[in-house]
Amino acid sequence: MYAPDCKAPLEVSACHETLIQHHVSAHYYITPAGEIYQSIPDTLRAWHAGKSRMPFAQDTREAVNDFSIGIELIGGSLDPFPDAQYEALIFLTQTLRNVHPISSIVGHDQIAPDRKTDPGSQFNWKRVQDRFKELTFLK
Repeated sequence: MYAPDCKAPLEVSACHETLIQHHVSAHYYITPAGEIYQSIPDTLRAWHAGKSRMPFAQDTREAVNDFSIGIELIGGSLDPFPDAQYEALIFLTQTLRNVHPISSIVGHDQIAPDRKTDPGSQFNWKRVQDRFKELTFLK
């Protein structure tokens, strides 16, 4: 998640407040230290993707907010993601897979490339793909 006008870009409460001001929300936030915060229940729609479309030949559904769980990784779009943040993301993803039929993982920059830049070039997709080989990822 990159919110350039956030007063404290590595603090959950400051980032959450900035997103609210922009009428954006996510189900979960993960701090650089690997702390996971749930903002809204999984069963409610979050407003993290906006106008969006799945990027796969076999899945081009639009309005991704309607059927997804939004996870924001707190930090700048040019900053490397810490190990603790990856491990928390992997843990949260596995936990969510135990409850929800998750078939793919995508970044905001992949479903809304004209408007979104996160998680950005610093995100190591292979690290996540290696843990979830059965899921679909954008190549």
